[in-house]
Amino acid sequence: MGVSALATGITGLKTSQTALSIIGDNLANLNTAGFKSSRVNFSDELTQVLRSAQAPTSGVGGKNPLQIGTGARVASIDVNTAQGSLEPTGRPFDLAIQGDGFFVVTDGTTDFYTRVGSFNLDRNNDLVDSATGFKVKGVGATINVPVSTVVPANATKIVDLVGNLDSGMSTGAVNQVVTTTSAYQVAGPSPATQGTSLNNVLANTTNYVTGDTISVTGDETNGTDVSAVFTFGAANDGTTLGDLRDFISASYGSATATIDASGNIVLTADAPGSSKISVSIADGAGNTGATTFPGFSLTTTGSGDTYVTTVPIFDAQGKSYPVTLTFSKASTDTWNVVATMKPADGSVASFGITAINFNTDGSFASVTGTTALTITLPGTAGTQVVNFDFGLANVFNGITQLSGSSSVAAVSNDGFEAGFFLSASVNTDGTLEALFTNGQTQTLERIQLATFANPAGLTKNGRNMLLPSAASGQAVPRLAGSGSTGSIASGALEGSNVDIAEEFTKLIVFQRTFQANARTITTTDEVLQELVNIVR
Repeated sequence: MGVSALATGITGLKTSQTALSIIGDNLANLNTAGFKSSRVNFSDELTQVLRSAQAPTSGVGGKNPLQIGTGARVASIDVNTAQGSLEPTGRPFDLAIQGDGFFVVTDGTTDFYTRVGSFNLDRNNDLVDSATGFKVKGVGATINVPVSTVVPANATKIVDLVGNLDSGMSTGAVNQVVTTTSAYQVAGPSPATQGTSLNNVLANTTNYVTGDTISVTGDETNGTDVSAVFTFGAANDGTTLGDLRDFISASYGSATATIDASGNIVLTADAPGSSKISVSIADGAGNTGATTFPGFSLTTTGSGDTYVTTVPIFDAQGKSYPVTLTFSKASTDTWNVVATMKPADGSVASFGITAINFNTDGSFASVTGTTALTITLPGTAGTQVVNFDFGLANVFNGITQLSGSSSVAAVSNDGFEAGFFLSASVNTDGTLEALFTNGQTQTLERIQLATFANPAGLTKNGRNMLLPSAASGQAVPRLAGSGSTGSIASGALEGSNVDIAEEFTKLIVFQRTFQANARTITTTDEVLQELVNIVR
């Protein structure tokens, strides 16, 4: 009987030692990302039956069996699969799952499963597990991030305009004009025309020869300096007053020169609104020919306001050319719009809009003409056609005419410059996207997740890796966001779900349990010692 008590005490020591090992493992992994704590369950060992149970008789009641237990054993070690708290890291490839799913990684032969999304890029730009180097699996294949990819530029074809035009603005917008202070004339006298040779105007004192120059200086409507040189000669910039007029127009990107019926050169701002337009014409130093050029005076028409916005237009190589749109109110529900460009950026060949029409409630109604803008780009780039979208008719989703500040702007432009890889991000559904310097994104792959019928039955393989077992069932491929699989949080890791307070409490309990079983053994030893001493 004494030996039996010793064996029983030993089972208590073993089970307590196992429990202490489990607690020690839990506490050791307090800071292990994705760690799931375990607990131990006990059951009694085989029972020695000294007397079987007896049924009651007519004169005597029944008797319970006499049973002596032979100790305890470990019945099971269960894994607590509860969600751990998310711990922000700020690293875009640190991923945590909020749900029941597992990441799938592979060594090329075997698939492993993990809750720890501590990933980074290797030298081949493959997404791998930081601890093992195993490649992270996507829905289609392992995941590669193309850090050397360049997104080619795209020429602008459509621009969406959204915002308000203040219904309170007055009509008759300001427009500024500069006109020569005295008209150009020919002998007679009569007004000069565009075909009049510069040598035939009365203001010419000495005839020009090929190579003589005339300087054209001034300011654009926005105050930008203009400085250009007209070279006389049939093979150069021309020889007539009309040639000089055309040269002035070409030198200004925001104004157009004309010759009126009186022989005056008139430079008119293309877009309405107050401006800083000015022009001056003078002979170049060292000329053979000479003309006494009149000055220019500024006149202003109208008194209404304008609203100006700038739209970037990208060419096929991704270079941006700003186009200025100037809106002015023509009547109660009608607006005009003019497009202009600086000469260095190109010129407006045509703009099909002659009017923008609104309904009485302020919603957009229609455009008179076409929405096509044709611009001529510098050098050999040629022309480019861009269409403007003002929104759906009779719906408040584009431009409006309501009381309040004007705010029309380009909110969408299908053109962009070339872009280089900037960073990558993972969405909550596991979609990996690459972000480029031009603001464009590319969808690369979607991270594969998996679930198990019994995740507590997975076999631990070390390094936060798990393998299926007969108890867990086979992996079921899933996508983040589907069912109980859960969503993915980028820039965070799942923390350990070990409860330190609970583990310390258990530590005390099993320490005492171990001590109590040890006392059982020492007491039994003392009893056996007394038995041995009886024979003395």
